[in-house]
Amino acid sequence: MSSREEILGRLEDVRGRMSDAGGIGTDDRRPMTGDGTWNTENGTSDIGHPTSDIQLPPFNTAYLGDPLAKFKELIDILHGEAIEVSEGKEIEDYVSKHYSGKRILFSTSLPELNNSEEWKTADPHSLEDVEFALVEGTLGVAENGAIWLTEEQLSQRVAPFINQQLGIVIKKDSIVPTMAQAYEKLGEPNNGYGVFIAGPSKTADIEQSLVTGAHGARGLVVFLA
Repeated sequence: MSSREEILGRLEDVRGRMSDAGGIGTDDRRPMTGDGTWNTENGTSDIGHPTSDIQLPPFNTAYLGDPLAKFKELIDILHGEAIEVSEGKEIEDYVSKHYSGKRILFSTSLPELNNSEEWKTADPHSLEDVEFALVEGTLGVAENGAIWLTEEQLSQRVAPFINQQLGIVIKKDSIVPTMAQAYEKLGEPNNGYGVFIAGPSKTADIEQSLVTGAHGARGLVVFLA
């Protein structure tokens, strides 16, 4: 049996088992009708996808342990830094200590840490000399250290990428165990742009030599409020 025949055989086997369970069947992929809409016969949605009632079992996240502790561990593995804070003043003190005299962008819900009105409509090229940007994230993911950010939170899409160092503020209780739970919590997209960021920018494409900052910030600090 050739590799092609083996792969096609496996696909046919999976399709058969899903059909037996009430999922996709061999005739579930409906073409468009003459008026340009999708055929919705036999349990397919208005875009031609099967509308099965099968419920997947919940993920077993026990192996992750405490989500907050795991998230902090992943941030460290990703060459970032996670700092627990109780108030905005602690973040202000950190920024003043490390970036005094440097150009800084703030885009958070804290009035004392928000100067986005000064730059959110500016030419993105004019932000090339920014040393540190602080933005606010929606949630964090324990299993991989990713943080979800929206265009509204960033003020400008370029904000977390053009600077040398990046800071993100998220609430401790916003951390979920897995990416699947993150997508479930986020629900249907209702903004024009969003991005998951996990750690500072890293690439090892060239000779497997790790380089930070090639496509974004060289460093990341996460403030857990």
